[in-house]
Amino acid sequence: MADVPWVALGSFASGVGSLYLLAQLREHWAKPGAKWFVATIGIITVWSTVYGAALLVSRPVVRLALEATTWGCLVWLGYVFVGFALGYTGRRATLESVTFRGLGLVPAAVTVLALSNGAHSLLWTDAAVATADAGTVVDYTIAPLGYLAIFAAMLFVTFGTMLVFDTVLSYGPLYRREAIAVGLSPIPPGLAVLAWALGIGPAVNLTTLAFLPHIALDTYAFVRSDMFEFHPATRRAGERAAIDDIATPVAIVDVAGRIVNLNPAAEAMLGVGKRATLTDRLDDRIDGDRFVPGEDDDRFGVANGGRRREYKLGQTELTDGGGTRLGYTAVFQDITDEIRRERRLEVLNRFLRHNVRNESVVIQARAELLSETLDGDAADHAATIERAVDRLVASGDKARTLSEAGTDDADLEPVDLAGLVAETVDSLSADYGGTVTVEVPDGLTVRSQPVLLGVVVENLVENALQHVPDASVTVRAAVDGDEVALSIADDGSGIPDHELGVLDRGEETPLSHGSGMGLWLVSWATTTLGADLDFDVSDGTRVTVRLPVVGEEVTASTR
Repeated sequence: MADVPWVALGSFASGVGSLYLLAQLREHWAKPGAKWFVATIGIITVWSTVYGAALLVSRPVVRLALEATTWGCLVWLGYVFVGFALGYTGRRATLESVTFRGLGLVPAAVTVLALSNGAHSLLWTDAAVATADAGTVVDYTIAPLGYLAIFAAMLFVTFGTMLVFDTVLSYGPLYRREAIAVGLSPIPPGLAVLAWALGIGPAVNLTTLAFLPHIALDTYAFVRSDMFEFHPATRRAGERAAIDDIATPVAIVDVAGRIVNLNPAAEAMLGVGKRATLTDRLDDRIDGDRFVPGEDDDRFGVANGGRRREYKLGQTELTDGGGTRLGYTAVFQDITDEIRRERRLEVLNRFLRHNVRNESVVIQARAELLSETLDGDAADHAATIERAVDRLVASGDKARTLSEAGTDDADLEPVDLAGLVAETVDSLSADYGGTVTVEVPDGLTVRSQPVLLGVVVENLVENALQHVPDASVTVRAAVDGDEVALSIADDGSGIPDHELGVLDRGEETPLSHGSGMGLWLVSWATTTLGADLDFDVSDGTRVTVRLPVVGEEVTASTR
């Protein structure tokens, strides 16, 4: 062992280190770019082992053949490293492109030329085998085509390193130190290759020794820190899915409103191809309302192929790290069908409001006259008709109240909870009888819509008074943190499970439906208000609505 040159020992050490790294990467071989990374480390293993053995060989023919093999390792190393960079960073389309595959002809051609150099001397000339302290070396003059091959290999490595370094750094602090390790790892062998090619230093090629720090840095980055567990390919795929693959049209424009990028949905919306529209003003491509960079629009019309669709336009400012405005992301949400449904509902609402309600009032009046003039069963039938029409008119009024209520934050206002509950309870007690106890502190204010909050209180109290004979109902409110817990409780048998099941599913079916609109109105109103709704039927019925507090000056008040 003492007679083995130190450069050969170092080369063998690099080969053993790269084999260790390959063994550690076995569980990651299926990850994006991992197979190309394994190929990169495999080439380093071959190069280090072959060069270490070459330093111990004295036969000129064998020595020259081993030297030619190292040239093949040099050019293939750069190519497969670029393949790893493309796969690891999620650029699979480029990796599988004809262009990248065509670039593989470069290392293939150099390998063939290196192995046959003795016949043509295109890569190097005047090769001579000599024995030195470092081992058996080959002294030759690199030809211009040889320098070009070395330059191509270095260019491959440089491009791959920049690709990995830039992409991994985009994760932010997650892998900053590991990214630096990846960026630094090709530097030692790269400098060694340049020194050998330029004839700087000893005649022996020290690149295989420089693989030792390269392998150490890669081991730290890809094994100790699990960089193959969280790789940029995930982020790139997510970005593509978030923009390119969604059905919502998205346009990227600069500060002047010129198109920088369009996703396929935006191309379909405009009826144009992305390549044909780049640098065009988006406003010039829209046959409809005027597009203003940076300004949102709740109703934005776009005409294409003689058809006009309505969109809700939202724009997000794009800035660099220094806060300089670069452009905008414009997202077009198609609301055409929503607007059509709203228009149909408006027509239906007008029909119910005028025609159905007017006809119901006529039936109600005639039924009242009949119940007053008829006797016996006929009078009872007329009274039943009158009550049914009363319920129908009341349901229509409730539905209309909800449909006319606003849903924006601008519709919210401070509401005196005690006053609203007292006003609602007084009118219901007169209509239904029963006992209603109110325990709401004076001065308790919530932020809500008075109309919708009134719908909630009215329907919950009314539901208890209607369905529980001689009902005893308690309306209570208490402050709980930054919320008010408003509860309406009765001593009845509890709301049936099938009624609550309908609310949980959010829809009615022929076999499962509610008996009225009251609970539906409560559910819809609380959802619109952004309040929480909870039913407890373990002992009677207790319905709790949680509302945000605006202000509180609480004094005891029980009615």
